[in-house]
Amino acid sequence: MTTIAWTGILAAMTAVPFALSAWRGHSTAPGAMLSVGLGVLGLGALVVVVVVPSRIRTLTRAFGVDRVMGLHRWLGMLALAAVVAHAAVAIWNHPELGDPITARTTAKVGWGSLVALLAVGGVAAGGRRPGARYELWARLHVALAAAGLVLAALHVIWLNHLVADPVMRVCLVVLAGALLLVLVHRWVWRPLFSRQGAYVVYGVRREGPSVATLVLAPVHLRRGGLRFDPGQFVWLRLRRAVVGTEEHPFTIASSANVPGRLEITVRDQGDFSHRVAALRQGDKVWLDGPHGSFTAENHGGRAGLVLVAGGVGITPMMSMLRTLAERGDVRRHRLVLAERGSEPLFASELEVLRRRLDLEVTRLAGRRIDVALLSEVLPPSPEREHLDYFVCGPASLATGTLAALEQLAVPASRVHCEQFGWSGPLPTTTSGASAPVDPAPPKDPHVPTLGPAAHPAVGGRRPALDPARPRGGTGLGVLPEERHPDERLDELAARTGPLPAVPSDLGRHRSVAPGGPGDEQRRDGRRRGGHHDRRVRDDERVSHARRRRGGRHAQV
Repeated sequence: MTTIAWTGILAAMTAVPFALSAWRGHSTAPGAMLSVGLGVLGLGALVVVVVVPSRIRTLTRAFGVDRVMGLHRWLGMLALAAVVAHAAVAIWNHPELGDPITARTTAKVGWGSLVALLAVGGVAAGGRRPGARYELWARLHVALAAAGLVLAALHVIWLNHLVADPVMRVCLVVLAGALLLVLVHRWVWRPLFSRQGAYVVYGVRREGPSVATLVLAPVHLRRGGLRFDPGQFVWLRLRRAVVGTEEHPFTIASSANVPGRLEITVRDQGDFSHRVAALRQGDKVWLDGPHGSFTAENHGGRAGLVLVAGGVGITPMMSMLRTLAERGDVRRHRLVLAERGSEPLFASELEVLRRRLDLEVTRLAGRRIDVALLSEVLPPSPEREHLDYFVCGPASLATGTLAALEQLAVPASRVHCEQFGWSGPLPTTTSGASAPVDPAPPKDPHVPTLGPAAHPAVGGRRPALDPARPRGGTGLGVLPEERHPDERLDELAARTGPLPAVPSDLGRHRSVAPGGPGDEQRRDGRRRGGHHDRRVRDDERVSHARRRRGGRHAQV
């Protein structure tokens, strides 16, 4: 229902002003009507282009980040094409407008808007240059778009053709009011006044040599923190400001069933992620979210989940699995994991989750994801058509997985994908070829799909995370074994107020008592599963299988 409502709203914001301009136009000349219609169409599309990526939670939840950013891209192209066509027709009708130096003030403002929008298109099409700071690219993109929009509004107002008509005036005021409301909420209210996203670092847990998990607690405890669905993400800022501060997206890795606590897992591979990973106990951060539709919450009635993850793409999967374990889910689930051999993430916890859930874990150890591998992991048809599939990782992993699922005739409605660094829809192929799994995802692989260009944290590669090394502070409050800090809590409470009570069993995984109802349900689930028993393929078995196939799935 939300999807239908947002589709109608966005379509109305683009089409209604265009239709009213044709109905209420005072000129009957075809050239003039075409010029005005194209200008109004471009203006409406430009407003939608600004509204769509403004982090409206219901919008991103309804369409997903991939579709939202795809819509942002294509509507931007439509708006630019309409504005260029509007200028061309106007100059055809009035050749004197072709010289911006001698043209009237209204025409000069229009020329300024056109130049700014063309620059936006060029910046977006060119993308961020390798080695360039993402913040500079993003700010230039936003600044040029803002200049183009403001100049376009002045062009419409000073011409006084459309605003002189009462119906068109009401339409334009409503359109401008909606735009201002969204912009104030996005750029002023959330960064400066919203108290829901204020969090304090409760502790830091090491997951590997260059990976750490931040455990966060809300500063304002009465608000209870963010309510999220497993698989969603948040934007994180290190200081509260409208401009001059960076923010990047991070997937929430913790269980949605544990109130008053939120975890994000960070790989220390960029300037921003380096600063995030170096946060100390008691430091404050600000979150904007949750966002995204990459969640299994709407698919609870399905037969089970198939989770395909590459590298730190496992973080949304861990949130899903932890939530399922907390809820006592008895369905069979499958996790296909491509990971760095030198840095397996959550290995010990996955073993515990296998005991708490009916979970089958398959580690690739260099194999390609193709039809042969998924045929081993998945149940036979038609049972596999009743599962839901979640794929998160680099583009190579996502492309190979989507192609294999397509060849296995898995319905597209059952497949949900999130890639690192959005650059357009992922290609799929039915030729039988599959993409190799990249064992080393790009920088900031915990960053979900978010924009017309890759959104990694920028800057040179840092050494592996070493909490003992000075970094302008005393290092991390690292917990090498425990899941929760037990030191300096008095100091932390004095600085930030009392922290939420943490259940004593929060860091431990409960086992189902033998003979209990949960145990009987799991035995029933295993009996229904037939020969697809729960298992973990280790490197030796995978290597043996690869040799048996004559090196078909050789290490890439």
